[in-house]
Amino acid sequence: MLPATKIFVIVFMLLSIIKSVILSACDEQEILDISDGELLPNGDVVFDGVIYEKGDYFINNVTGIKTACPKLVINKCCPFGTGYKTRQCVNITESFDAPVWDKYKLIEGARAREMFRFKIGKINCTRPYARVLVSQIGQLDWSDNWHLRSDGKLFIELDTSIPPWTVQPPDKYCIDTFVYEDEDGKTQTRLDALACFLDETPPNHFEVRSTCMLLSCAFILVTVAVYAWLPELRNMHGRVLMAYLLCIFIGFIFMASMQIMLTIDNITPDICVVLTIVIYFALESAFFWLNVMSFDIWWTFSGKGGMTSKKMSKRFCAYSLYAFGVPTILTIILTSLEFSGLPPHPLLPMVRYQGCFLFGRSKLLYLYGPMFILCLANIVFFIMTAVRIAQIKQQTEMLKSKESAMHDEHRKDKQRLLLYLKLFTVMGINWILEVISALYPDADYIWCFTDAYNVLIGVTIFIIFVCKRKIFRLIKKRYKQLKGEPMSRTQTTSIRTMCSRDDVRMSSVKNS
Repeated sequence: MLPATKIFVIVFMLLSIIKSVILSACDEQEILDISDGELLPNGDVVFDGVIYEKGDYFINNVTGIKTACPKLVINKCCPFGTGYKTRQCVNITESFDAPVWDKYKLIEGARAREMFRFKIGKINCTRPYARVLVSQIGQLDWSDNWHLRSDGKLFIELDTSIPPWTVQPPDKYCIDTFVYEDEDGKTQTRLDALACFLDETPPNHFEVRSTCMLLSCAFILVTVAVYAWLPELRNMHGRVLMAYLLCIFIGFIFMASMQIMLTIDNITPDICVVLTIVIYFALESAFFWLNVMSFDIWWTFSGKGGMTSKKMSKRFCAYSLYAFGVPTILTIILTSLEFSGLPPHPLLPMVRYQGCFLFGRSKLLYLYGPMFILCLANIVFFIMTAVRIAQIKQQTEMLKSKESAMHDEHRKDKQRLLLYLKLFTVMGINWILEVISALYPDADYIWCFTDAYNVLIGVTIFIIFVCKRKIFRLIKKRYKQLKGEPMSRTQTTSIRTMCSRDDVRMSSVKNS
């Protein structure tokens, strides 16, 4: 037999190893002192209402101090060894242990008792919340419509709402083994949960947002109508602007329609997917047309060639192929991945899984990702254009008089560049607010700014591109033409000059 001292040394070493294993994942500053906890007959310790099971904490034999690593705490409705039956805890023989999921799939081998600590007791739901049995939400019979996630939250599938799921934090539910009787009167057990659900319909911002978008659409549509009605504005600049505004208009109209249907609770997941695809294509196309504007103004000042009517048509076709073609490819990729049948993953769109439109990482990847790249490209084009303007200004210093056609055309192009910069800023602020509101959905004051700005988008675009003296003069001339009133020679010459503006501008830039 081994001497007592050797046995003591071996036991001490084993305890040290056990301690190091238990506390290895702990930061020394995070180690919990649970010495004041209640020691149960089975060796568990209850500290601050949380159960620390035997073997999950360490006792220093010299000081008697009990220490443990912190873990996520979730609620168990009844003590271990009992289950929940008709509002009371009853003894059961089945051991309690729930499987654990990550955000999208079951974690093989992971069990709740290993990953969490438990606080015993039913949850108290205060108004406007009510305590509901999770497996019977929207169902006539028991169903597996929930699972416990590794972050301690309870994921619950719903069949009567959009999005078709909700996530409850640890303080809003308790899980346990529930005891019930089947149709034959036999006693059965199964894992289930009680969760706090809103007993009243929560307020949403859909009514305000949809109204704001519709008002904005009205101003955008008026702007497009003015540019389409005036022949002098149907040049390259006007065509590109109208294409951009129509994409914004379609995106806002369908987005407002989606929010109206969500408000009246008259929408299905399939309709959500269809609307999401249309909105996604329209918004992406709008940003690609904004990129076309940035490129076109740089191309104008770079003096790559003249702009005849035939060349203008070819270039606009090329612009359309780019601004509609790339978003079409992106939309096909989005749709293909959505209906690919692949298991849920953070990099997939998962529109039907998350509800209406894109959320989280998928929104960042598929929507904001391309927009961010295009914004960077626009900034580069604007900087290159500004540099080119400075070079032209130096080269044409001697032609500053107002009678100089070249100087006059350069001045008009600089004004157009400023218009694009204003438009770029207006839309940039809008999407910054959208990102912030997505990150902080419960911050009502952010939603107020976003809703107000949605109205200002259409109004601001209308002011920038329509509320100008030149536009008012053209409207007046067009009105007189439709009434059959003769125009003076000066008016006729002015209109012809404006119609051939692109030819003069490109020739002057090339010569400079």
